[in-house]
Amino acid sequence: MASLILYLSATVLFAQSTIAFNCSRKPIYVDIHKRAVHDSPVFQYGSFIGLGTPAQNQSLWPSLAQNHTSFASHVYCKDNSTLKNCDRSTGGFFNQQESTTFTESKNFKSLDVAGTDFKGFYGQETLRLYTHFFETDGASQTLVENSTVEVAEQGSITPGRVGVGSSSTLLRDLSARDMIAGKTYSLYIGQGFARAGGSVNGSNVFGGYDSGRFTGVPHKYQMNIANSNPMSVRIKDIVITDSKGNANVSLFDNKVFTDMKSTPSDFEGQITTEQFPISLPYQITKNFISRLGAEKDNTWGDNSLRLKNAFNGTLSIVLEDGFTVTLPPEVLMNASNITPIQDRDEKSTAPFYLGSAFLGQVYLMADYESNNFFLAPAVQKNNMVMPQTFCPKTTPEAYVRPNQNQWQRQGLVGAVVGGVVGGMGAIAALYCLYITWMRKKDERKLKKELRKNRESKMEQMDVEEAPSFDPPPKNAAKAIFWRRNKM
Repeated sequence: MASLILYLSATVLFAQSTIAFNCSRKPIYVDIHKRAVHDSPVFQYGSFIGLGTPAQNQSLWPSLAQNHTSFASHVYCKDNSTLKNCDRSTGGFFNQQESTTFTESKNFKSLDVAGTDFKGFYGQETLRLYTHFFETDGASQTLVENSTVEVAEQGSITPGRVGVGSSSTLLRDLSARDMIAGKTYSLYIGQGFARAGGSVNGSNVFGGYDSGRFTGVPHKYQMNIANSNPMSVRIKDIVITDSKGNANVSLFDNKVFTDMKSTPSDFEGQITTEQFPISLPYQITKNFISRLGAEKDNTWGDNSLRLKNAFNGTLSIVLEDGFTVTLPPEVLMNASNITPIQDRDEKSTAPFYLGSAFLGQVYLMADYESNNFFLAPAVQKNNMVMPQTFCPKTTPEAYVRPNQNQWQRQGLVGAVVGGVVGGMGAIAALYCLYITWMRKKDERKLKKELRKNRESKMEQMDVEEAPSFDPPPKNAAKAIFWRRNKM
Protein backbone atom coordinates (compact mmCIF):
# COMPACT_ATOMS: atom_id res chain seq x y z
CA MET A 1 0.00 0.00 0.00
CA ALA A 2 2.82 2.34 0.91
CA SER A 3 4.56 1.68 -2.38
CA LEU A 4 1.33 2.43 -4.26
CA ILE A 5 0.94 5.77 -2.45
CA LEU A 6 4.57 6.60 -3.21
CA TYR A 7 4.06 5.77 -6.89
CA LEU A 8 0.89 7.90 -7.11
CA SER A 9 2.64 10.80 -5.36
CA ALA A 10 5.54 10.64 -7.79
CA THR A 11 3.12 10.55 -10.73
CA VAL A 12 1.27 13.62 -9.43
CA LEU A 13 4.52 15.52 -8.87
CA PHE A 14 5.71 14.68 -12.38
CA ALA A 15 2.39 15.77 -13.85
CA GLN A 16 2.57 19.05 -11.94
CA SER A 17 6.12 19.67 -13.14
CA THR A 18 5.25 19.16 -16.83
CA ILE A 19 1.67 20.42 -17.00
CA ALA A 20 2.85 23.91 -17.95
CA PHE A 21 4.55 22.59 -21.09
CA ASN A 22 2.78 21.61 -24.28
CA CYS A 23 4.75 18.46 -25.01
CA SER A 24 2.52 17.60 -27.95
CA ARG A 25 4.33 20.26 -29.98
CA LYS A 26 6.65 18.88 -32.61
CA PRO A 27 10.25 20.17 -32.61
CA ILE A 28 11.74 22.42 -35.28
CA TYR A 29 14.67 20.83 -37.10
CA VAL A 30 17.21 23.10 -38.80
CA ASP A 31 20.13 21.49 -40.60
CA ILE A 32 23.75 22.67 -40.65
CA HIS A 33 25.84 22.45 -43.82
CA LYS A 34 27.42 24.61 -46.52
CA ARG A 35 25.13 26.70 -48.72
CA ALA A 36 24.91 29.88 -50.76
CA VAL A 37 24.06 32.89 -48.60
CA HIS A 38 23.01 36.50 -49.19
CA ASP A 39 25.73 38.67 -50.80
CA SER A 40 28.55 36.19 -50.06
CA PRO A 41 31.07 35.11 -52.74
CA VAL A 42 31.40 31.59 -51.26
CA PHE A 43 29.30 28.82 -49.74
CA GLN A 44 29.36 29.03 -45.93
CA TYR A 45 28.80 26.35 -43.28
CA GLY A 46 26.03 26.98 -40.79
CA SER A 47 22.35 26.78 -39.87
CA PHE A 48 19.86 27.39 -42.69
CA ILE A 49 18.01 30.50 -41.52
CA GLY A 50 16.52 33.41 -43.43
CA LEU A 51 15.83 36.96 -42.29
CA GLY A 52 13.41 39.63 -43.41
CA THR A 53 10.76 39.98 -46.09
CA PRO A 54 11.64 39.04 -48.76
CA ALA A 55 14.01 36.51 -47.21
CA GLN A 56 17.73 37.18 -47.11
CA ASN A 57 19.10 33.70 -46.47
CA GLN A 58 21.93 33.23 -44.00
CA SER A 59 24.18 30.40 -42.79
CA LEU A 60 24.43 30.95 -39.03
CA TRP A 61 26.86 29.32 -36.61
CA PRO A 62 25.28 28.07 -33.33
CA SER A 63 26.48 29.94 -30.24
CA LEU A 64 26.05 28.39 -26.78
CA ALA A 65 27.24 31.65 -25.19
CA GLN A 66 25.30 34.26 -27.17
CA ASN A 67 21.65 35.03 -26.45
CA HIS A 68 20.82 37.11 -29.51
CA THR A 69 20.68 35.89 -33.09
CA SER A 70 23.15 38.16 -34.85
CA PHE A 71 23.77 39.19 -38.44
CA ALA A 72 26.33 41.24 -40.33
CA SER A 73 25.12 44.47 -41.85
CA HIS A 74 25.65 44.85 -45.60
CA VAL A 75 28.28 47.50 -44.76
CA TYR A 76 30.08 45.47 -42.07
CA CYS A 77 33.02 44.41 -44.22
CA LYS A 78 33.35 47.72 -46.07
CA ASP A 79 36.17 49.32 -44.06
CA ASN A 80 34.17 48.93 -40.85
CA SER A 81 35.55 45.65 -39.52
CA THR A 82 38.91 44.12 -38.69
CA LEU A 83 37.55 40.57 -38.96
CA LYS A 84 39.90 38.34 -40.94
CA ASN A 85 38.46 37.17 -44.29
CA CYS A 86 35.40 39.23 -43.43
CA ASP A 87 33.39 38.68 -46.62
CA ARG A 88 33.76 34.90 -46.22
CA SER A 89 33.23 34.63 -42.45
CA THR A 90 29.94 36.31 -41.56
CA GLY A 91 27.43 33.71 -42.78
CA GLY A 92 25.90 36.24 -45.16
CA PHE A 93 24.83 39.88 -44.96
CA PHE A 94 21.61 41.66 -44.03
CA ASN A 95 20.33 44.90 -45.53
CA GLN A 96 17.49 46.20 -43.38
CA GLN A 97 16.51 48.70 -46.07
CA GLU A 98 15.50 45.83 -48.39
CA SER A 99 13.13 44.31 -45.83
CA THR A 100 9.53 45.40 -45.32
CA THR A 101 9.24 43.81 -41.85
CA PHE A 102 12.24 45.29 -39.99
CA THR A 103 11.64 47.66 -37.07
CA GLU A 104 14.61 49.11 -35.18
CA SER A 105 14.54 48.93 -31.37
CA LYS A 106 16.04 52.11 -29.96
CA ASN A 107 17.92 51.98 -26.63
CA PHE A 108 17.71 48.18 -26.50
CA LYS A 109 19.78 46.63 -23.70
CA SER A 110 21.72 43.55 -24.74
CA LEU A 111 21.31 40.29 -22.84
CA ASP A 112 24.88 39.28 -23.63
CA VAL A 113 27.98 39.97 -21.58
CA ALA A 114 28.87 43.65 -21.49
CA GLY A 115 32.15 44.77 -22.97
CA THR A 116 32.01 42.75 -26.19
CA ASP A 117 33.35 44.46 -29.27
CA PHE A 118 30.01 45.19 -30.89
CA LYS A 119 28.80 48.28 -32.69
CA GLY A 120 25.48 48.10 -34.43
CA PHE A 121 21.76 48.10 -33.71
CA TYR A 122 18.90 45.86 -32.58
CA GLY A 123 15.47 45.39 -34.01
CA GLN A 124 12.41 43.24 -34.52
CA GLU A 125 12.41 41.12 -37.65
CA THR A 126 10.92 37.95 -39.15
CA LEU A 127 13.17 34.92 -38.77
CA ARG A 128 12.72 32.01 -41.15
CA LEU A 129 13.80 28.64 -39.77
CA TYR A 130 14.22 26.26 -42.69
CA THR A 131 13.64 22.55 -42.21
CA HIS A 132 15.74 20.82 -44.82
CA PHE A 133 16.22 17.13 -44.03
CA PHE A 134 18.24 16.25 -47.14
CA GLU A 135 20.24 18.50 -49.44
CA THR A 136 18.40 17.18 -52.49
CA ASP A 137 14.95 17.92 -51.02
CA GLY A 138 13.11 21.21 -50.84
CA ALA A 139 12.92 23.16 -47.58
CA SER A 140 9.89 24.15 -45.54
CA GLN A 141 9.94 27.17 -43.24
CA THR A 142 8.78 28.16 -39.78
CA LEU A 143 8.17 31.88 -39.41
CA VAL A 144 9.11 33.62 -36.15
CA GLU A 145 7.73 37.11 -36.56
CA ASN A 146 8.89 40.13 -34.52
CA SER A 147 11.88 38.31 -33.09
CA THR A 148 14.77 40.28 -31.58
CA VAL A 149 17.86 40.37 -33.80
CA GLU A 150 21.28 41.96 -33.52
CA VAL A 151 22.92 43.59 -36.56
CA ALA A 152 26.67 44.35 -36.46
CA GLU A 153 27.95 47.40 -38.36
CA GLN A 154 31.48 47.72 -36.97
CA GLY A 155 34.00 45.82 -34.85
CA SER A 156 36.00 42.61 -34.89
CA ILE A 157 33.38 40.14 -33.71
CA THR A 158 32.17 37.31 -35.93
CA PRO A 159 28.44 37.89 -36.50
CA GLY A 160 26.15 35.35 -38.12
CA ARG A 161 25.29 33.51 -34.90
CA VAL A 162 22.20 31.58 -33.75
CA GLY A 163 22.00 32.64 -30.11
CA VAL A 164 21.10 29.55 -28.07
CA GLY A 165 22.53 30.65 -24.72
CA SER A 166 20.70 30.36 -21.40
CA SER A 167 18.64 33.52 -22.14
CA SER A 168 18.20 32.90 -25.87
CA THR A 169 15.63 35.28 -27.35
CA LEU A 170 14.86 32.79 -30.13
CA LEU A 171 14.09 29.95 -27.71
CA ARG A 172 12.10 32.39 -25.57
CA ASP A 173 9.99 33.48 -28.54
CA LEU A 174 9.36 29.94 -29.78
CA SER A 175 8.35 28.74 -26.31
CA ALA A 176 6.20 31.78 -25.42
CA ARG A 177 4.27 31.45 -28.68
CA ASP A 178 3.61 27.75 -28.07
CA MET A 179 5.62 26.76 -31.15
CA ILE A 180 7.79 24.26 -29.23
CA ALA A 181 7.34 22.28 -26.00
CA GLY A 182 9.65 24.50 -23.95
CA LYS A 183 13.07 26.12 -23.91
CA THR A 184 14.93 22.98 -24.94
CA TYR A 185 17.53 22.63 -27.66
CA SER A 186 19.87 20.02 -29.14
CA LEU A 187 23.01 20.35 -31.24
CA TYR A 188 25.37 18.28 -33.33
CA ILE A 189 28.00 20.67 -34.67
CA GLY A 190 29.21 18.37 -37.46
CA GLN A 191 32.60 18.40 -39.17
CA GLY A 192 31.82 19.87 -42.56
CA PHE A 193 33.63 23.18 -41.97
CA ALA A 194 37.18 24.06 -42.99
CA ARG A 195 38.85 23.90 -39.57
CA ALA A 196 37.48 20.43 -38.85
CA GLY A 197 38.31 19.23 -42.34
CA GLY A 198 35.52 16.64 -42.41
CA SER A 199 32.39 16.06 -44.46
CA VAL A 200 29.72 15.19 -41.87
CA ASN A 201 26.95 17.80 -41.55
CA GLY A 202 25.28 18.89 -38.31
CA SER A 203 21.87 19.98 -37.06
CA ASN A 204 19.92 22.11 -34.58
CA VAL A 205 16.66 20.91 -33.04
CA PHE A 206 14.61 23.61 -31.28
CA GLY A 207 12.28 22.10 -28.69
CA GLY A 208 13.52 18.60 -29.39
CA TYR A 209 16.35 16.24 -30.27
CA ASP A 210 17.28 13.83 -33.04
CA SER A 211 16.90 10.37 -31.49
CA GLY A 212 19.02 8.80 -34.23
CA ARG A 213 21.98 11.11 -33.59
CA PHE A 214 23.20 9.51 -30.37
CA THR A 215 23.49 6.17 -28.64
CA GLY A 216 23.01 4.90 -25.10
CA VAL A 217 21.58 6.64 -22.07
CA PRO A 218 22.58 10.35 -22.05
CA HIS A 219 24.76 11.61 -19.20
CA LYS A 220 23.10 14.40 -17.23
CA TYR A 221 24.91 17.51 -15.92
CA GLN A 222 23.91 20.70 -14.10
CA MET A 223 24.52 24.01 -15.87
CA ASN A 224 26.70 26.63 -14.28
CA ILE A 225 24.74 29.80 -15.09
CA ALA A 226 27.54 31.98 -13.69
CA ASN A 227 29.69 31.08 -16.71
CA SER A 228 29.33 32.75 -20.08
CA ASN A 229 29.25 29.18 -21.39
CA PRO A 230 26.85 27.64 -18.84
CA MET A 231 27.32 24.02 -19.98
CA SER A 232 30.38 22.99 -18.00
CA VAL A 233 31.77 19.61 -16.96
CA ARG A 234 34.54 18.45 -14.66
CA ILE A 235 37.46 16.59 -16.25
CA LYS A 236 39.27 14.04 -14.09
CA ASP A 237 41.67 12.48 -16.60
CA ILE A 238 43.06 12.74 -20.13
CA VAL A 239 44.58 9.64 -21.69
CA ILE A 240 46.69 9.28 -24.82
CA THR A 241 46.54 5.87 -26.51
CA ASP A 242 49.30 4.92 -28.93
CA SER A 243 48.24 2.67 -31.79
CA LYS A 244 51.45 0.68 -31.36
CA GLY A 245 50.68 -1.84 -28.65
CA ASN A 246 47.67 0.16 -27.43
CA ALA A 247 49.83 1.77 -24.74
CA ASN A 248 47.90 4.22 -22.52
CA VAL A 249 49.48 7.23 -20.88
CA SER A 250 47.58 9.58 -18.60
CA LEU A 251 48.52 13.25 -18.79
CA PHE A 252 47.71 13.33 -15.06
CA ASP A 253 50.32 10.67 -14.17
CA ASN A 254 53.14 12.21 -12.11
CA LYS A 255 55.14 8.98 -12.43
CA VAL A 256 55.41 9.49 -16.18
CA PHE A 257 55.75 13.28 -16.04
CA THR A 258 58.20 13.56 -13.19
CA ASP A 259 58.28 17.36 -13.11
CA MET A 260 54.86 17.20 -11.44
CA LYS A 261 55.07 16.73 -7.69
CA SER A 262 51.56 15.34 -7.38
CA THR A 263 48.62 14.22 -9.48
CA PRO A 264 46.71 17.25 -10.80
CA SER A 265 43.21 17.77 -9.48
CA ASP A 266 40.19 17.66 -11.75
CA PHE A 267 39.18 20.91 -13.43
CA GLU A 268 36.15 22.55 -15.02
CA GLY A 269 35.89 22.67 -18.81
CA GLN A 270 33.35 24.96 -20.45
CA ILE A 271 31.69 23.58 -23.57
CA THR A 272 31.76 26.23 -26.28
CA THR A 273 31.26 26.75 -29.99
CA GLU A 274 33.23 30.00 -29.95
CA GLN A 275 36.50 28.20 -30.75
CA PHE A 276 37.54 24.92 -32.32
CA PRO A 277 40.49 23.79 -30.14
CA ILE A 278 40.42 22.43 -26.60
CA SER A 279 42.06 24.56 -23.94
CA LEU A 280 43.63 22.66 -21.00
CA PRO A 281 45.51 23.71 -17.83
CA TYR A 282 49.11 24.76 -18.38
CA GLN A 283 50.66 21.64 -16.81
CA ILE A 284 48.43 19.26 -18.75
CA THR A 285 49.21 21.17 -21.96
CA LYS A 286 52.91 20.95 -21.13
CA ASN A 287 52.60 17.18 -20.66
CA PHE A 288 50.88 16.87 -24.04
CA ILE A 289 53.70 18.82 -25.71
CA SER A 290 56.29 16.64 -24.00
CA ARG A 291 54.63 13.32 -24.80
CA LEU A 292 53.88 13.95 -28.50
CA GLY A 293 56.60 16.39 -29.42
CA ALA A 294 54.22 19.26 -30.12
CA GLU A 295 55.19 22.82 -30.97
CA LYS A 296 53.46 26.18 -31.26
CA ASP A 297 51.56 26.91 -34.45
CA ASN A 298 49.04 29.55 -35.47
CA THR A 299 48.05 28.45 -38.96
CA TRP A 300 44.34 28.76 -38.13
CA GLY A 301 44.70 31.79 -35.87
CA ASP A 302 43.64 29.83 -32.78
CA ASN A 303 47.06 28.83 -31.33
CA SER A 304 46.51 25.13 -31.94
CA LEU A 305 49.60 22.99 -31.35
CA ARG A 306 51.32 21.14 -34.18
CA LEU A 307 53.09 17.77 -33.95
CA LYS A 308 56.62 17.49 -35.31
CA ASN A 309 56.05 13.85 -36.26
CA ALA A 310 52.98 11.96 -37.37
CA PHE A 311 50.97 10.19 -34.65
CA ASN A 312 48.29 7.58 -35.22
CA GLY A 313 46.82 7.49 -31.71
CA THR A 314 43.82 8.85 -29.85
CA LEU A 315 43.15 11.23 -26.96
CA SER A 316 40.38 10.43 -24.47
CA ILE A 317 38.81 12.99 -22.12
CA VAL A 318 37.35 11.34 -19.01
CA LEU A 319 34.63 13.30 -17.22
CA GLU A 320 33.89 13.18 -13.51
CA ASP A 321 31.05 10.67 -13.92
CA GLY A 322 33.17 8.36 -16.08
CA PHE A 323 31.76 9.42 -19.45
CA THR A 324 34.68 9.31 -21.91
CA VAL A 325 34.96 11.29 -25.14
CA THR A 326 37.66 10.09 -27.53
CA LEU A 327 39.22 12.12 -30.33
CA PRO A 328 40.11 9.71 -33.16
CA PRO A 329 43.45 9.94 -35.02
CA GLU A 330 42.06 12.04 -37.89
CA VAL A 331 40.79 14.62 -35.38
CA LEU A 332 43.77 14.53 -33.04
CA MET A 333 46.06 15.32 -35.97
CA ASN A 334 45.00 16.57 -39.40
CA ALA A 335 46.87 16.27 -42.70
CA SER A 336 49.17 19.15 -41.66
CA ASN A 337 49.94 17.58 -38.25
CA ILE A 338 47.89 20.30 -36.52
CA THR A 339 46.12 19.18 -33.35
CA PRO A 340 42.91 20.45 -31.70
CA ILE A 341 44.83 21.16 -28.47
CA GLN A 342 45.47 24.84 -27.82
CA ASP A 343 48.72 26.29 -26.54
CA ARG A 344 48.45 27.99 -23.15
CA ASP A 345 50.50 30.56 -21.32
CA GLU A 346 51.57 29.67 -17.80
CA LYS A 347 50.10 32.88 -16.38
CA SER A 348 46.81 32.69 -18.26
CA THR A 349 43.63 32.98 -16.18
CA ALA A 350 41.25 32.27 -19.06
CA PRO A 351 38.70 29.46 -18.59
CA PHE A 352 39.42 25.98 -19.90
CA TYR A 353 37.36 25.26 -22.99
CA LEU A 354 36.02 22.18 -24.75
CA GLY A 355 35.57 23.60 -28.23
CA SER A 356 33.99 22.38 -31.45
CA ALA A 357 36.58 19.60 -31.71
CA PHE A 358 34.96 18.12 -28.58
CA LEU A 359 31.41 18.74 -29.82
CA GLY A 360 32.22 16.92 -33.05
CA GLN A 361 32.24 13.67 -31.04
CA VAL A 362 29.16 14.17 -28.83
CA TYR A 363 25.48 15.05 -29.12
CA LEU A 364 24.43 17.87 -26.80
CA MET A 365 20.89 18.33 -25.45
CA ALA A 366 20.05 21.37 -23.31
CA ASP A 367 17.04 21.94 -21.03
CA TYR A 368 17.01 25.61 -20.07
CA GLU A 369 13.78 25.14 -18.11
CA SER A 370 15.60 23.03 -15.49
CA ASN A 371 19.17 24.24 -16.25
CA ASN A 372 20.31 20.72 -17.04
CA PHE A 373 22.04 19.39 -20.13
CA PHE A 374 22.90 15.97 -21.51
CA LEU A 375 25.82 14.50 -23.43
CA ALA A 376 25.90 11.25 -25.38
CA PRO A 377 28.15 9.65 -28.02
CA ALA A 378 27.23 11.07 -31.41
CA VAL A 379 26.18 8.98 -34.39
CA GLN A 380 28.08 10.99 -36.96
CA LYS A 381 27.00 9.34 -40.21
CA ASN A 382 23.28 9.21 -39.60
CA ASN A 383 21.20 8.15 -42.61
CA MET A 384 17.88 8.89 -40.91
CA VAL A 385 16.62 12.12 -39.31
CA MET A 386 14.30 11.36 -36.37
CA PRO A 387 13.32 14.58 -34.52
CA GLN A 388 11.53 13.96 -31.22
CA THR A 389 9.92 16.40 -28.78
CA PHE A 390 12.23 17.24 -25.85
CA CYS A 391 9.77 17.86 -23.04
CA PRO A 392 11.42 19.90 -20.25
CA LYS A 393 12.50 18.00 -17.13
CA THR A 394 12.67 14.69 -19.00
CA THR A 395 15.60 12.62 -20.27
CA PRO A 396 16.01 12.19 -24.04
CA GLU A 397 15.91 8.63 -25.35
CA ALA A 398 18.00 7.33 -28.21
CA TYR A 399 16.45 5.40 -31.05
CA VAL A 400 17.01 1.70 -30.34
CA ARG A 401 17.83 -0.26 -33.44
CA PRO A 402 16.20 -3.69 -33.70
CA ASN A 403 18.26 -6.63 -32.42
CA GLN A 404 19.60 -8.65 -35.33
CA ASN A 405 21.36 -11.98 -35.39
CA GLN A 406 24.49 -12.54 -37.46
CA TRP A 407 22.54 -13.62 -40.53
CA GLN A 408 20.42 -10.45 -40.39
CA ARG A 409 23.42 -8.17 -39.79
CA GLN A 410 25.27 -9.66 -42.74
CA GLY A 411 22.20 -9.60 -44.93
CA LEU A 412 22.09 -13.39 -45.35
CA VAL A 413 18.43 -13.64 -44.41
CA GLY A 414 17.56 -11.13 -47.06
CA ALA A 415 19.71 -12.96 -49.57
CA VAL A 416 18.05 -16.29 -48.76
CA VAL A 417 14.56 -14.82 -48.81
CA GLY A 418 15.38 -12.98 -52.01
CA GLY A 419 16.72 -16.18 -53.54
CA VAL A 420 13.64 -18.16 -52.53
CA VAL A 421 11.25 -15.47 -53.75
CA GLY A 422 13.27 -15.02 -56.91
CA GLY A 423 13.38 -18.78 -57.50
CA MET A 424 9.65 -19.09 -56.99
CA GLY A 425 9.14 -16.22 -59.40
CA ALA A 426 11.36 -17.91 -61.98
CA ILE A 427 9.46 -21.21 -61.57
CA ALA A 428 6.15 -19.38 -61.90
CA ALA A 429 7.39 -17.65 -65.04
CA LEU A 430 8.58 -20.95 -66.55
CA TYR A 431 5.24 -22.57 -65.66
CA CYS A 432 3.38 -19.74 -67.38
CA LEU A 433 5.56 -20.16 -70.44
CA TYR A 434 4.89 -23.94 -70.43
CA ILE A 435 1.13 -23.44 -70.14
CA THR A 436 1.21 -20.94 -72.97
CA TRP A 437 3.25 -23.30 -75.14
CA MET A 438 0.85 -26.21 -74.41
CA ARG A 439 -2.14 -24.05 -75.28
CA LYS A 440 -0.52 -23.03 -78.53
CA LYS A 441 0.26 -26.68 -79.23
CA ASP A 442 -3.36 -27.71 -78.54
CA GLU A 443 -4.59 -24.89 -80.76
CA ARG A 444 -2.34 -26.05 -83.60
CA LYS A 445 -3.48 -29.66 -83.12
CA LEU A 446 -7.13 -28.62 -83.10
CA LYS A 447 -6.68 -26.55 -86.26
CA LYS A 448 -5.02 -29.52 -87.94
CA GLU A 449 -7.86 -31.87 -86.99
CA LEU A 450 -10.48 -29.38 -88.15
CA ARG A 451 -8.68 -29.05 -91.45
CA LYS A 452 -8.63 -32.86 -91.88
CA ASN A 453 -12.32 -33.08 -91.04
CA ARG A 454 -13.14 -30.43 -93.58
CA GLU A 455 -11.17 -32.30 -96.25
CA SER A 456 -12.98 -35.60 -95.37
CA LYS A 457 -16.36 -33.96 -95.61
CA MET A 458 -15.48 -32.43 -98.93
CA GLU A 459 -14.46 -35.85 -100.21
CA GLN A 460 -17.81 -37.33 -99.08
CA MET A 461 -19.70 -34.58 -100.83
CA ASP A 462 -18.13 -35.25 -104.30
CA VAL A 463 -20.91 -35.71 -107.17
CA GLU A 464 -21.24 -39.33 -108.44
CA GLU A 465 -22.08 -40.28 -112.10
CA ALA A 466 -25.87 -40.79 -112.76
CA PRO A 467 -26.94 -44.46 -113.22
CA SER A 468 -28.10 -45.56 -116.78
CA PHE A 469 -31.79 -46.65 -117.39
CA ASP A 470 -33.25 -48.49 -120.36
CA PRO A 471 -35.59 -46.40 -122.51
CA PRO A 472 -39.26 -47.41 -122.95
CA PRO A 473 -39.81 -50.23 -125.46
CA LYS A 474 -40.70 -49.26 -129.07
CA ASN A 475 -42.78 -52.36 -129.86
CA ALA A 476 -45.82 -53.18 -127.69
CA ALA A 477 -45.38 -56.83 -128.28
CA LYS A 478 -42.23 -56.82 -126.56
CA ALA A 479 -43.71 -55.12 -123.59
CA ILE A 480 -47.26 -55.92 -122.78
CA PHE A 481 -47.56 -53.49 -119.96
CA TRP A 482 -47.13 -50.67 -122.35
CA ARG A 483 -50.20 -51.57 -124.41
CA ARG A 484 -53.24 -49.39 -124.09
CA ASN A 485 -56.52 -51.11 -123.12
CA LYS A 486 -59.44 -50.68 -125.44
CA MET A 487 -62.82 -49.82 -124.19
